[in-house]
Amino acid sequence: MEKIPYIKTSLAVCLLAVSSASSASVWAPNDGDVNFLSFSSSSFPFPSLSDTFGIFEDTAVIGAAEPVVAFTGVGAVSFVANGANYNIGTGSTSGTLLGSNNFQIGMLSGGVWSAAFGNTDLGSDANLLAFADSSEFNNLHFLYAFDISPSQASSDAPAAVPLPASIWMMTSALLGVLYAGRRKSTVYA
Repeated sequence: MEKIPYIKTSLAVCLLAVSSASSASVWAPNDGDVNFLSFSSSSFPFPSLSDTFGIFEDTAVIGAAEPVVAFTGVGAVSFVANGANYNIGTGSTSGTLLGSNNFQIGMLSGGVWSAAFGNTDLGSDANLLAFADSSEFNNLHFLYAFDISPSQASSDAPAAVPLPASIWMMTSALLGVLYAGRRKSTVYA
């Protein structure tokens, strides 16, 4: 039974390490196009050509809004200025971002759009976004995004933004560390 405290402590340390990942949800392109490549735990190391992702307005509430454009698996999205707006397209679909080139990314799962719960900056304008599949338990999906940078919503009105996943993860990690530290040692005779 000596392994249980070690496992709990290890889990708390892992949660704390993961909680340092960024929780940016609004993005901006660094040049005229953004490239995406998705994979899931079931398709790794090959791209997942069945995952559907969408580009949303920077102030949209993902889950209640429709995407401006959508793509499946691998995609390149072009951004062309049109006055204050930006025309975006994937080659098969196109739409317009209003007021700026800032956007959000969502994944379609079980008929519902959901935002990424975390992302990691890979350097050189590359990010790895993590999504959870709502129709299957413990099935993660990842989206590599190239030529994007974290940004902010451009609307004057505050956007409805939930607490970032990193806050929840850091809180649970801290509680785990505190619980492991408070555990009294048992003396066996």
